[in-house]
Amino acid sequence: MKATIVLIADNDAENFGRKLMLEAHLYGHMGFEMARLPQHVSLKQPFSIPDLEAFESFFDSFASRLSPFEIEFVEMDLFRSDVLGGVPSGCLSLRVKTTAHLTEAQRMLNEDLLFAFGPCPADHDDDYIFHMTFAIGGAKFSSYEKAYQALKECDFRRSFRFSKLGLFYYNDDNITPGSYFCYKVIDLPEKTAI
Repeated sequence: MKATIVLIADNDAENFGRKLMLEAHLYGHMGFEMARLPQHVSLKQPFSIPDLEAFESFFDSFASRLSPFEIEFVEMDLFRSDVLGGVPSGCLSLRVKTTAHLTEAQRMLNEDLLFAFGPCPADHDDDYIFHMTFAIGGAKFSSYEKAYQALKECDFRRSFRFSKLGLFYYNDDNITPGSYFCYKVIDLPEKTAI
């Protein structure tokens, strides 16, 4: 089993991501695989966990240490992806501006995971790019290229508030369709200056 921790989009960013998902589908006919999850920005890619109950306790504690984020999208990216069942496909995502707040949350997560569970390696630990995926899997890479060409001139520069933390659970280590979902969401506490 695997899990990951993500920042969950508030309504405006959720609606923006869903609109992009539909537009991409209209151009590339790749379906709505990303609709299985809320729009989000991951702090780490999925990694193996020993026990869901223990990880849920960790998640609750970690959430109490964060506060809401302002996240700025800067551009659209196109990547090759075989994440869903090992089938060669694609991924369209919005790149997120890297900020001190975001990198500090990621650093805290990795340190806390190491302390609580030992090493928790995940894909792209060394070269992670913060992003919000709006289309993945479900079609050949050429479909994603077609949607990318149609959408690339759009202005994606927008900022949105992310005030919830999500725990995604993957029952299948290969992350096949239907084997994962958003298990839990917590509102991040507003911090007040002292």
